[in-house]
Amino acid sequence: MKFFTFWRLLAAGFVLLLLLLLGGVWLLGSTYGREQAKRLLRQRVSENTDLVVSRFEVDFSPLRDFPHFTISVRNFGLTDTAHQQLVPVLRVGRADAHLELSQILRGKVRVTRLQLTDVFFHQQVDSLGRQWDLRGKRRHEAGSGPPLNFKLDSLVLRRLHLSTRNDYKHSTFAAMIHQARLSAVVYDGQARLRGTLAGQLQYLRTRGNTLFAQEPVQAQIRYRYDFRQRQGKLWQTYATLNGDTVRVGGTHTAATDRETGSRLNLRMVGQQPLLDVLRTALPPNLHAYLADAHSPSKAHIRYTIQGLSGPTTRPHNVLTFRLRNARVVWPDSGRAIRRWDLLGRLDNGPAHAPATTTLSLPRCRIYSSAGKLDAELTLHNFVRPYLVGRVRGQTELRSLATIVAPGLWKAQQGTATLDLRLRGPLPTGPNPARALPAMRMHGTIGLHNANFVVPTRHAHITNLNVQLGLQDSLWTLRNLSGQLAGMRFRANARTVYLLDYLTDQYPTTTVSGRFVVEELHVPRLRYLLARPAQKRIKAAGKGNAAKAMTRYANLFPTGLHLNVQLRCNQLTLPSDTLHDLAVQVRHDGRRVQLTNLTGRVWGGQVSGQASWPTDTTGKIRPVDAQLALRFGTINYRQLLTRLSRPAGQKRAARRAAGADPDPSLRELLLESSGQLTCEIDRVNLLTGENLRKLRLRFDKQGPSLRVPYLTFRTSDGGTGRAQARADIEGLRLTSAHADVDFTYRTLNVQRLLRLLAGLNPPDDLFAPRSPAKRAARRAEPAWGVSPLFDGTITAQVRVRADRVRYAVLQGTQFRLRSTLQAGSARVEECTLQAFGGDVALRGRLRTDAEMGHHPLHVQTRLRNVQLPALAEVAEVLNLNALSSANVRGTMQCEADLRTDLDAEFLPHLSQTLGYLKTDIQNLELLNVVVLQDALKLISKERAGHLYFEPVKAEFFLDRGRILIPHLPLHSNLTSMSVSGTYSLNGPANLYVGLNPFQALFGNNQKRVARIQAGKRVRAVRQLLYVNLRREQPGPFKVRLFKKKEQREQQAMIEQEYRTLLRQQPLDTTMRLLQ
Repeated sequence: MKFFTFWRLLAAGFVLLLLLLLGGVWLLGSTYGREQAKRLLRQRVSENTDLVVSRFEVDFSPLRDFPHFTISVRNFGLTDTAHQQLVPVLRVGRADAHLELSQILRGKVRVTRLQLTDVFFHQQVDSLGRQWDLRGKRRHEAGSGPPLNFKLDSLVLRRLHLSTRNDYKHSTFAAMIHQARLSAVVYDGQARLRGTLAGQLQYLRTRGNTLFAQEPVQAQIRYRYDFRQRQGKLWQTYATLNGDTVRVGGTHTAATDRETGSRLNLRMVGQQPLLDVLRTALPPNLHAYLADAHSPSKAHIRYTIQGLSGPTTRPHNVLTFRLRNARVVWPDSGRAIRRWDLLGRLDNGPAHAPATTTLSLPRCRIYSSAGKLDAELTLHNFVRPYLVGRVRGQTELRSLATIVAPGLWKAQQGTATLDLRLRGPLPTGPNPARALPAMRMHGTIGLHNANFVVPTRHAHITNLNVQLGLQDSLWTLRNLSGQLAGMRFRANARTVYLLDYLTDQYPTTTVSGRFVVEELHVPRLRYLLARPAQKRIKAAGKGNAAKAMTRYANLFPTGLHLNVQLRCNQLTLPSDTLHDLAVQVRHDGRRVQLTNLTGRVWGGQVSGQASWPTDTTGKIRPVDAQLALRFGTINYRQLLTRLSRPAGQKRAARRAAGADPDPSLRELLLESSGQLTCEIDRVNLLTGENLRKLRLRFDKQGPSLRVPYLTFRTSDGGTGRAQARADIEGLRLTSAHADVDFTYRTLNVQRLLRLLAGLNPPDDLFAPRSPAKRAARRAEPAWGVSPLFDGTITAQVRVRADRVRYAVLQGTQFRLRSTLQAGSARVEECTLQAFGGDVALRGRLRTDAEMGHHPLHVQTRLRNVQLPALAEVAEVLNLNALSSANVRGTMQCEADLRTDLDAEFLPHLSQTLGYLKTDIQNLELLNVVVLQDALKLISKERAGHLYFEPVKAEFFLDRGRILIPHLPLHSNLTSMSVSGTYSLNGPANLYVGLNPFQALFGNNQKRVARIQAGKRVRAVRQLLYVNLRREQPGPFKVRLFKKKEQREQQAMIEQEYRTLLRQQPLDTTMRLLQ
């Protein structure tokens, strides 16, 4: 009974469940149920996106796919309303989801199959970078994955359309997936997808360049997405494109909140058809070279995509490809590459844009019957492609003619050897005739046994052999030989735009070099090279000269620029004769030039040129002349005399009579403006000095002469550089100014002054500017006065030397700045390091005195000079003064000196006057005879080493005699006072005041310590005066108790001191040093 009751209860429960299920099915299938499903679906979509959902239909069927429950959604769509525009981004024609009925009975929902049919997905970015896609306006955060785990056994896609348009990047993409069969699993925050798909890549365009069009695609996919990391990964994924399979792998990661897009790290490896790879790698303007080409070859590729990819950002893309034994054939002209090895790399650069895209071809080898041709090429900037590379190897001339300037020349036979470096923008199409001049080519081309025709000139060139060096449009032809229009020739030459001129692509060409022609037909050559005939120009002037100049001006067409060299052993001019002459005849379309003139003249080498305008009007214009002279060793006076020599009288008379209408070269030079450069190995000056490696240039324009540079080396190891400007009459100098710089390691001041004095040209080179000056110049001796010192030439002279020597004086870091004026040289600044301190001086040296005399006035300042070093110089000069062993200490000194320099530029001591103001620190005197003679009553131990307080004193130097009006000294022994006169050649009359008691009984050590500590010693006013006198070098005569005589002598010295200051122009204010 209980068992029966149990089954009855079980049956009743089943019936109740069945009734509930039937009621639920009826409820879902009703209008109410469908509307509730629509509402629920819209709610779930709105929770995850702000996209607008279109009207759609929902159906439920428990029987159609029994035992699965089927939910169908039709015409579902999403529209992005960002930026106030409505852009459909998703449309699903039909979506069928299969749910397991058994799981529903257990209260669970499990979708086992999902089929999407007629799906359209669209993404759009406008030119401003604004985006419309499935993401809408919202940003998704990491970890916001689906709330449920599920497993989808079957995901079927039928007719899936993908479309992307990015007007900001100028790219479009469209693809159709006919069918895809996939499976998906979502578990623990990760989604896994695997399966296959088949479809078609309809097109992929970038900046108007179609990379793919209607290409079948098949793929096998394995994909995983981590919702927490927002990162997807592809592995073991294969795609078949263009009939070849590539392996795809890598990751993509959602960008951060501050970025838009995804960070990619993808790679594709496999093989693709060669021509498709080339079209992808080459910029669009080179695709025309691949038109109608066919190739059965494949290229192995490796394509990586890394970095941020978004609406306005591009990732870093690198395409590496290689091929071996490839073959490419063109249907026209028999062009073909029968064997080709290539390694390439396409990189979109740091900006990930066409402007920074680079295509590198480190290995490119093409084989032919003539050999192999290797190329290393790099192409920059795909917006304006710029090529850099090198091509080396051998090929057939016919093959070369079909690639380089096709149609402009036709090769019949021959081979070519190339070694070229290329640099420049790429041609815009397959017509190199227009684009070839833009490409810079450096290197060599060798043609061997070449025969070809230039159709536009009807020029036949046969048996051509040449080594051609290319530097852009400049071609250098070496060992050129062949036959042109029946004329055999040999040449070494350079040309510019030769090919373009011959093919009427450029209006001019320039040909320069040396030509040897066995038989030259000028009319035939003019027909081959000249532009269309010009009108004949009639001479505007009268006479033979005008006619001759008109013939010269119309000798060559304006477009034919020549630089042809001629040679002769001797050329005789009206005033001079040139030997071993070589001259080039030049024509640049505007001027006829006689250039590269070389020969021997005046014992040296001469070179130069002369030119005049091409006569297109019949008018004769002035001649412009340039000369360059080079000599070995030459006398300075002779050189300037030759440069100033006027034209011969006979030539002038013949020209005045009209007997010689053709202008001579020298007359053209004398009457023209121009330039003269001169190089001289050695110029001997009359003072015994010389200049070496002299380099200078004169620029003459009318009466104005400019020397932009003059460099030389002096005979004592210095270097000089100068610039100058001048006014001349003919070749006679009237005024000039120069800036001269001397640089020495070791400078001998006397030799520098002798060198400047030796720059004294012949007197007749200068044209005095007034009758008085002319009369004065005629009254001068034959040697005269150098124009550097008489005002004809003013100059700024700067001298730098590491070491300097002037007689026995030596120093370092010598700097001098001086101005040469009329009658004087003003020393504006002169500094050096000497005597252990710094020396600076300013002053003036007169240059208009009689020969052998150079009056000098200088003011000098000595800083921190070491007294022992100064005493050493006095010892060398045999001056009767303290020796370096007798004195210690440093001195500051300012002095105003006037003296006269002799012919060796040394001062006369007997003519030297000076005022000296000194400040001596740390003075010590050791074993000074004059003091020991004055202190005979004191032991040598106490008087042998004296320490002094700082000493400030003034002296007067009168022709070797030093006047000492008053010199107070405070030492460790006693206070002292010195006055009198002291001659540097020995005689002296000095009065020394001292305190014997202080000297005998004072605390010597204590006073030394006070002096060394900088404390002043108490002065003693009551002094005992001792007279020290001698008439010649030797011991002093000592006389005691001479205070009265001392006062009388001091008064006399002070009177003489004042008299000298009044009579002599000495400056005690040191105005020049301020």
